[in-house]
Amino acid sequence: MAFFENFVSVIRQKWLDYVESNREWLQLQMRMTSVRTPDGGRRPSSLLILGVVNALEPKLGNLMVPFYQLNSDEDALVEVLGLNFDPEMALNDESMPTTLDAENEEAKLLPDSAEADDF
Repeated sequence: MAFFENFVSVIRQKWLDYVESNREWLQLQMRMTSVRTPDGGRRPSSLLILGVVNALEPKLGNLMVPFYQLNSDEDALVEVLGLNFDPEMALNDESMPTTLDAENEEAKLLPDSAEADDF
């Protein structure tokens, strides 16, 4: 379970970094399509989020096939990955620094599949 918690944390941080770097076009996109979140905000569509996080973390692809086979509902996958939140609200929360804000610290990558077996 520690691997999955770390996995979700890394994906969340990479998503927030992406949102921070691409705010302008994401805000334009969300004028047309957005999803309400449990925290009272809104987020981009599930398909956009899944596409972005898969591009940001290629090792996510190793888990997406079994996740999608278990449940092909994109909204459910976003929920399982811990991404069903308003990214703007999270970025405005001072207690959640993004990896872009960290001093010379590189974003952690997910371990290779061989390393994941050690968890």
